[in-house]
Amino acid sequence: MMWRVSLGLLLGLLFIVIGASLASDYRGIATKHIELSMQIVRPLSPFRWTDDRLARRRTFFIVFDRLFGVLMILAGVAMLVADGQLLLSERL
Repeated sequence: MMWRVSLGLLLGLLFIVIGASLASDYRGIATKHIELSMQIVRPLSPFRWTDDRLARRRTFFIVFDRLFGVLMILAGVAMLVADGQLLLSERL
């Protein structure tokens, strides 16, 4: 049972660290992630994309990536709380 608690604590901390780096755009990690994604996944459209539309799309995805980072932080905190409860219930 202790290995489940340890794994949960490690995953919770990992979620918090990755989420914080995405949410704060630490060293441009969210921006780099979006730029790499936009190189791999091109928009499917019979019309040409203007630079303005591409810039708006890039900005939208950067904001989405940062919000996803906040959700990862919340999930990590929830994991830590659940593991703390599991650890306390084992001791009692």
